[in-house]
Amino acid sequence: MILAIIKCRFLTLLRDRVSLLLVFVLPIIFYAIFAGIFGSMGDGGKIGTGILALIVDQDDTPQSRALTKALKQAGNGLRVSTTWTKNDVSHPWTLERARKRVMQSDAEAAIVLPKGMGISFTGDHLPVVQVLVDPSNPIARTMVPGLLQQAAMIGMRSDMIRSGMNQLEFWSGELTPKQREAMDRIETLMSQETDTDGETTEASGAANTQGMLLPVNVEDAAARDTGGAARSMTVYYAAGIGVMFLLFSLAGASGAILDDKDAGILDRMFFTPLGISRLIIANWIWLTILAVNSMFILFLFATLVFEFGPWTWPRLIAWLVLTTIASSAAAALAMLLAAICTTRAQLAGISTIVILAMSAVGGSMIPRFIMPPAILDISWYVSFNAWAVEGYLDIFWYTPQEAIFATIFSRLAPILGVLIGMTVVFLIIARLLARRWEQA
Repeated sequence: MILAIIKCRFLTLLRDRVSLLLVFVLPIIFYAIFAGIFGSMGDGGKIGTGILALIVDQDDTPQSRALTKALKQAGNGLRVSTTWTKNDVSHPWTLERARKRVMQSDAEAAIVLPKGMGISFTGDHLPVVQVLVDPSNPIARTMVPGLLQQAAMIGMRSDMIRSGMNQLEFWSGELTPKQREAMDRIETLMSQETDTDGETTEASGAANTQGMLLPVNVEDAAARDTGGAARSMTVYYAAGIGVMFLLFSLAGASGAILDDKDAGILDRMFFTPLGISRLIIANWIWLTILAVNSMFILFLFATLVFEFGPWTWPRLIAWLVLTTIASSAAAALAMLLAAICTTRAQLAGISTIVILAMSAVGGSMIPRFIMPPAILDISWYVSFNAWAVEGYLDIFWYTPQEAIFATIFSRLAPILGVLIGMTVVFLIIARLLARRWEQA
């Protein structure tokens, strides 16, 4: 009897395709996603797409150029840019232009090399190297200062020797002429440019590292526009978590149409002027209203409890537009999932697979800045979450607090266009699949 029951359960599992997907396919999908993102980190591979650092060389001396060269050879996925191009003409980065690029998430960090920069063993008051970071990528905040110290020890070795000998002379007396001549030869030798192709390990740093050989200070690129306060990661979490659970709640609510079908209500509606098309539209509108209110409650809670924001009228209007359009796209996707399924249990299984997969590659579970380029590229084509999350970040992160609505909308326009396209496509496919309800 025990074997008979086990055989019965096995045959039932074979007939239940959704259960087969949940048991055998979903773990493989998630393993592939997480292995693709984190698989290379333990082997010294670079993190995600790497760190793009813009160099603002205000010093423009052999020492600063040697430091820049050493940074280019640092490895660990650090990519260095010293110029920008317009009409095939290269221009060096300026502080304001580099700050704007980092604020817009076109680069993860900007490194400002001030006039008179140098190395000191005793904490002399030297100009501080400024590192402006994008807070949406916390890896840059810790990685860049450490790589700067490494590059300084490679590219500014002559400065290290000069600083050390100055301290030696201060505490033990002046060098003899022969000692001075020998030190000059060593300094000349060490100042010669050499190429280093060796592998490096990931370095770490704190937000304020003036105690190191090369004084460094790390600052949020948008701190000037936020009164000196760094942008909170609650923005990212509200967008990512909110969008994922929005999909789950709408997928569950869309099952009401399957309940109507099982209860025979759907068949009776076909004999009324309502029709299947109006029925789908009515349910889609209801789900959209439900989604907008759900997101409103989430963002209100985030604002009251976690000081989400700051809010301005242009941001509020942009939030309303994005939330309405994103909610309509999510509602259309929920209707499509309901149209694919025949029972509520089947809807629960399929929606779980689809939503978890989209959330994993779209940034709701894993921050997008650590994802490799291949998964980032895929996410734009297969994940609703990627577009919605980027839209909220555009409003609250990548545009300054004083930005007008036109500025915010110029960044949102492509995202809104894609979400509207998703809504239309999902509704059309849902209507085509719903024909079987009429025929039944």
